[in-house]
Amino acid sequence: MIERRTSLATATEGVIMPVSLDKATDYMCLADVAREVGVSRACVSNWHKRHEDFPEVQSLGGMAYVKRAELYAWLDKGDRWARIQLNQDRVAVQPRKPRVRRDAGEIRRLIAEHEAALVRLHRELRRSLADV
Repeated sequence: MIERRTSLATATEGVIMPVSLDKATDYMCLADVAREVGVSRACVSNWHKRHEDFPEVQSLGGMAYVKRAELYAWLDKGDRWARIQLNQDRVAVQPRKPRVRRDAGEIRRLIAEHEAALVRLHRELRRSLADV
C-alpha cells in the first residue's frame, strides 16, 4: 500500500525533504549577497554569526542561502546601509600595500641557473618553425 502525503514534501531515500514554492531567484547564496551589497564574504558571515535578527540561512548542497526579500528588509532596518557606505568610503581611501616577494633572490638564482637552457630551447623552436 502506498502512503499518501498531504504536506508538501518529497521522499528522498527515506528522508522527508520540504518542497519550496519560491523561485530560485528569490534566494541568494552568501557570496552573491556580499557581491551585490558590496562587502566581503567574511562580513556577510559575521552578520550571520553576530546578529540574531539576520535572515534565516538555509543550506543546500553545502551552500548557504538567504531569501532576497528578507535580506533587504534586514538591511533596511536601522542604519545598516549608511554603515556599509561609510565602511566602503573608508576602505576606498586607504589603498592596499603592494605585495613584496621575499624570495626574490631565489627567483633570480633560478633564472640564472636555467637561462642557458631556455635560450637554447628558444633557438631550437625558432629553427623548427622556420623549416615548416
